[in-house]
Amino acid sequence: FKCIFSLLSIASARGSASAVWKAVYDAIFANPTQLLRVCLPALVYTIQNNLIYTALAHLDAVTFQITYQLKIVASLLCYRFLLKRAVSKIRWIAMALLAVGVALVQLSSQQDDEEDSSDKETTTKRNYTLGLIGVLVACLCSGVGGAVMELLLKDSGMTLPQRNLQVAFVSLLLASAHMLSADRQQIAVSGFFQGYTPQVWLMVLLDSCGGLLVSMLLKYTSTLLKNFASPLGIILNCLLSRYAFARSRNKLNMRFLLGTLLTLLALGMYSVSA
Repeated sequence: FKCIFSLLSIASARGSASAVWKAVYDAIFANPTQLLRVCLPALVYTIQNNLIYTALAHLDAVTFQITYQLKIVASLLCYRFLLKRAVSKIRWIAMALLAVGVALVQLSSQQDDEEDSSDKETTTKRNYTLGLIGVLVACLCSGVGGAVMELLLKDSGMTLPQRNLQVAFVSLLLASAHMLSADRQQIAVSGFFQGYTPQVWLMVLLDSCGGLLVSMLLKYTSTLLKNFASPLGIILNCLLSRYAFARSRNKLNMRFLLGTLLTLLALGMYSVSA
């Protein structure tokens, strides 16, 4: 989808077919050095996307959403040490509050798992440790990828749609290689689009649109500002997961509520200090 959207964006800006082809050729084939520069963020984002789906298989939506806010910590560290930019004290305090909030959420999740131990024999087993490790590595990938992509996108050598096309093209190659190495036999038996329900298509579409929006934010703002919508996402995810979809039968315990409040407070301080 990212490749398609990038091509449509290039076509709307260039107009003629020859101009579109020239833009695509310049982005993909004309300068191999430019293409190699996006290999690192493309690889990092490919790993991140796979880890996110792995983590979602082992964590409930609310725990994943709040724990995944550690990507702000990773972004802040990469912003400071990779991009070598100053970070205010308020942002460091917000990072500490965020870490405490996430820890409380993790403890509340473990408490819920203990309370639900009698139901594990009749439901799909989840590996909480594996899901947590997946989230942490995905957060690190988010920070590194965001810092590198900010440098690339603010380089005047390429337009935003061309950069997006480069990243999508390299990511497609990497993901295809991983898919063929891991699931070649299953694909040969059941086909490439096995398991593609309307919900899966919607997730892929939303993920692609989110990636394009993130690239726009990195182009015109910074890797830190892209995290400001997180409080709304946490609240909405919490309401949908706990009540609309009834994914969890447990009431929100005090650890979870306190962890959520600290997380939202940290994100508020982080936003005010911008």
